[in-house]
Amino acid sequence: MSKKKWVQSVIWGVVFLNFVVIVRVFIIPRTNFITSHFQEHRDALRESSGPLDMPNQYAHTYRIMKQVREMANEGALLLLPPDDWEFGSPRSAVIQTLYPRKVYFSGDEGFDKKLSQAFQLKEAYVVFNEPWGKGLCKKRPVKYLGEQGFGICRIGKN
Repeated sequence: MSKKKWVQSVIWGVVFLNFVVIVRVFIIPRTNFITSHFQEHRDALRESSGPLDMPNQYAHTYRIMKQVREMANEGALLLLPPDDWEFGSPRSAVIQTLYPRKVYFSGDEGFDKKLSQAFQLKEAYVVFNEPWGKGLCKKRPVKYLGEQGFGICRIGKN
């Protein structure tokens, strides 16, 4: 075999192996995910585990925020714990799910001002977790959201 043919064979072998890897690792898992979830609503997709090659790291966040969205009206003010939760930094997932509600995270600039204003508003809620926010819900009805110690209470005027 000539040197030119050998080099061509190696190049084609590398191309073929790359193609096999792309199909096996990326295309097949995504195709399976798409076909098995084809008819599902967008919310269900957000809460799913995702395809094998790209798991959904925010499934817990979407589940919690879906419950919050069902409780709070569109004009509500929502105060949330700092966005360093155990299961990822969910800021974009939270805002995406809760829009057009006004969302503020503890530790953000101006948060304390929004917190003091929230007690005067009609529609204001605190979403709390174990380390933050439970004290704001003392003597108020609390609904636990079933994930990671999260809950919600209404702090605005009734």
